[in-house]
Amino acid sequence: MDDEQRAWYRSEGLMRYAVSADEQGSVAEDERPPVIALGPHDNDFIWAPAPEAQGYPGKSLRDMTLDEYNIFIYRWLEAAVRAGDVRCAHCGRLILDDYQDLPDPDTWDAILIEKELVAWMVVHFDCKKPLPKKLKGMHPFELAPRDPPTYDLSEVRLPPEEQPAAETGH
Repeated sequence: MDDEQRAWYRSEGLMRYAVSADEQGSVAEDERPPVIALGPHDNDFIWAPAPEAQGYPGKSLRDMTLDEYNIFIYRWLEAAVRAGDVRCAHCGRLILDDYQDLPDPDTWDAILIEKELVAWMVVHFDCKKPLPKKLKGMHPFELAPRDPPTYDLSEVRLPPEEQPAAETGH
């Protein structure tokens, strides 16, 4: 994760901070950027990806609003689901990508948690209600996220408000 990505997370209020001190008076400050849960276990967490590293055709991160970044994350999660890399953050069952033929308990949604932990998670609709109990007391400083997988998002269809401005030549 580069400094620009960290700065953007700070400006959007997505960083979490911790300060600790020892008996000798040494003070240590730590910050954690947002994460994504690819499953229900602590070792399923990854750092949130940067759009540029995924070939995303929209705006660069520095020019995005939080809503636009959420759209990017959702598109990234769709690619992760298609790749078979995502399990429900609550029950651990594999998330499937065939929306039309799935029974209601197997349909899913991506959610953003903004409490002690800032994280995007994929859960089955039926697993949303018990999820807050599972997350209670979970802190980003207890996790050891890994780098996110890379998916080719260059062919993603952007919503109209994210379409790059057409160049006009005279």
